[in-house]
Amino acid sequence: MKKLYIFYILLSSIGLIFIIRLFYIQIYTEKYILNAFNTSIKQEIIIPERGSIFDRNNNLLVFNKSIYELIVIPMLIDEHFNIIEFCNLLGIEKDIFYKNLEKAKAYSKYLPSVFLPFISKEKFATIQEKLYKYKGFDWTKRSLRDYKVESSANILGYIGEVTQKDIKKESNYYQMGDFIGWAGVEKSYEKILRGKKGVKYWIRDRNGCIIGSYNNKKNNVKAISGNDISLTIDWKLQNYAEKLMYQKKGGIVAINPKNGEILSLVSSPINNPNLFVGIHRSEEFRKLIKNTIDYPLLDRTTQARYPPASPFKLLTELAGLQMGVVDQNTTFVCYKGFRYGKKRIHCHSGIHGLPIGVETAVAVSCNNYFAQVYKRVIEKYPKNLTKGVNEWNEIIKSFGFGNYLYNDLATGEKGVIPSGDYYNKKYGSSKWNALTIISNSIGQGEINVTPIQLANMVCAIANKGFFYTPHIVKSINHQPISNPNYTMAKHTKVKSKYFNLIISGMEKVFIIGTGKSFRSSDIRMAGKTGTAQNFLKVNQKMVSLPDHSIFILFAPVEDPKIAISVIIENGGFGSRWAGPIASLLAEKYIRNKVQRKSLEKRIMTSGLQKVYDFIAKMKGIYSTTNNTKNSIDKKK
Repeated sequence: MKKLYIFYILLSSIGLIFIIRLFYIQIYTEKYILNAFNTSIKQEIIIPERGSIFDRNNNLLVFNKSIYELIVIPMLIDEHFNIIEFCNLLGIEKDIFYKNLEKAKAYSKYLPSVFLPFISKEKFATIQEKLYKYKGFDWTKRSLRDYKVESSANILGYIGEVTQKDIKKESNYYQMGDFIGWAGVEKSYEKILRGKKGVKYWIRDRNGCIIGSYNNKKNNVKAISGNDISLTIDWKLQNYAEKLMYQKKGGIVAINPKNGEILSLVSSPINNPNLFVGIHRSEEFRKLIKNTIDYPLLDRTTQARYPPASPFKLLTELAGLQMGVVDQNTTFVCYKGFRYGKKRIHCHSGIHGLPIGVETAVAVSCNNYFAQVYKRVIEKYPKNLTKGVNEWNEIIKSFGFGNYLYNDLATGEKGVIPSGDYYNKKYGSSKWNALTIISNSIGQGEINVTPIQLANMVCAIANKGFFYTPHIVKSINHQPISNPNYTMAKHTKVKSKYFNLIISGMEKVFIIGTGKSFRSSDIRMAGKTGTAQNFLKVNQKMVSLPDHSIFILFAPVEDPKIAISVIIENGGFGSRWAGPIASLLAEKYIRNKVQRKSLEKRIMTSGLQKVYDFIAKMKGIYSTTNNTKNSIDKKK
């Protein structure tokens, strides 16, 4: 009896194992789930509406429009599928059919993925009524980005199809065919803008036609739209700044020094974000990537690195004051430059043979004065030059240089602010001195920075020692940002009492310096011109190119509302292009109009295209941007 009992238990166990295995095969394997479920129930993934983007004045910049997509489950395609008839219905070639199908199979034979995107409402109406004949294919509706503006892709960004890396990183959200922010605000605020997916279940008949909702809609999950975002950008000012960049390459950054809000961010050449939308987006993207003359996809405001040139002299003096090696009464006599050994840094200040103090030195940009200050800075500890460089390095970095600024922009470069260790590694310990690195004093040498870092420096000077992290988003769903990284002031390592001398000198730039020709008659501005030397390596030789034109300013002096940096590639003297552009932009923002119409007309109707064409014809394949990014390698 006991043996019979054991036999029944064993037989029952084997039967139970077979039943469980059969149940697993029929229901839980990926393949049979689809065969059992998709033939009677349609699962429709609802892609949420992506949040809209506005400027600071509530002007709509980016919104959505509806499109349709064809999706495919490769395993369900009938072996008698009429490919030619199907391609004619869609209006595609057979090679496109096979290419898209192979891409879908590579993702999964059993899971749905996008087969054909960007189908218009009109075309979809024709496809929908015949789609039931083609087993394995279905449709879904989603929203597509629509940009109301034709510029500033560096700010707004654009969206593109997810990569396998994106899917792997967030497999619980993305699947093949989904879209994700690829640049600009679309990228940096992707999780804020995208929303949450929903799902609907439908009952289908044997022909695949929907005949009603499944389970009285109880299993449906509602999609949650993404959050709307308001930018700090003043689009009217942005548009004006873009007009000032006619036939010019470079960048403009304008920031409100009172809170770090970015008012304008122009990278030229200027890209239209609508080029990255629609069925031809890949083709347009490839064209821009292949443009190795202009590098239009490079954001010159955050990614391009330039020698800061004369504007950096302001920090040379501030470091000297803070380190106690000079004071407000320090003067140096200039004899047409700074001599060291057989070399000389030339000076074109026009004041020679007379003692020059800091205010005049800033106003006329005396190279000798700042070289003397820098030499004292580095030699503060005569027996330990590394310590002097490192102390200088820490002061400079406290202004936001040498790091990404920890802002909310999608791209950035740290730039280079060399340290004592840097020079020990480059030259060898005790094999360099202050004269070896004297070019740093005037913003050349190994130093390179981005335009946004320069604008941030101007904010710190305008505020006399502190700044707010530059940021591009003002509010999310009409709620002001509260992240302390953007709302709390960051203090530099320079005491506030030292800034008055610098600001006074910057204001005199418009009185006795290079800013006289574009001075505003009724707005007190504080600025500094810069002319950055520019070299390119061609056939193992350093070739001199036209200098970069640089200008920084803030205004009004008595109550700073805007801080600006402008860099015009190959524009020559800072007073030729960058200075007028910065002053016009400040006037436009403060007065909402421009009185200097003749200056405005010159800037808006003339440019540097002939210069760029000449550079493009020089021997070798290169771009001015490539040179810009690697300006640290130039030799003087």
